[in-house]
Amino acid sequence: MASANKKQRTYNFNSEWEEDYFFSDQKGKTTCLLCNATVSVSKKSNVERHFNTVHSDVDKNFPPKSSMRKEKVKQLKSQLLAQQSLFVKKIEQNEAATIASFCVAKVLAKHKKPYQDGEIMKQAFIEAGEAVFEGFKNKTEIMAAIKSIPLAANTVMRRVDSMSSDIESQLKADLQECCFFSLQLDESTDVVD
Repeated sequence: MASANKKQRTYNFNSEWEEDYFFSDQKGKTTCLLCNATVSVSKKSNVERHFNTVHSDVDKNFPPKSSMRKEKVKQLKSQLLAQQSLFVKKIEQNEAATIASFCVAKVLAKHKKPYQDGEIMKQAFIEAGEAVFEGFKNKTEIMAAIKSIPLAANTVMRRVDSMSSDIESQLKADLQECCFFSLQLDESTDVVD
């Protein structure tokens, strides 16, 4: 019963730790700017222990409260943010390539074309891109993005199958929501229909 009355303690990052211990708050995690390690609980004692055991020589090179230390913290923070933005940009590029792959698969499925045509479309994109983007400053970046679109036959098949499953699940969900529905069937013996 005594444990039920205990309050759960929460610890938050203190901005003074940036300059004192070279730690920064990155998405809710207390991260060391020198080695990118994180502490499990954001307490001053944990941050201080890490700094004193792992980075004990830093105080000699960058004395506390000095302008050199402030500049070093600023430099390390900007490096960490640049590194993180690089990963975010790569993830966004991969997501864009996947979306483009789904778009091509949708067009192929609507026109009842074989999955192998995805590779032909990719080749057409590349050749058209070479002509259209001639003289653009970021042509190599655009062409790399086009070349990264996955359009192999098996990939297109998986995309079409995924879209089909999604449509089926949406239809089932809609049918379960409605109270009544009706079906109209038309039977024909004509070969043309």
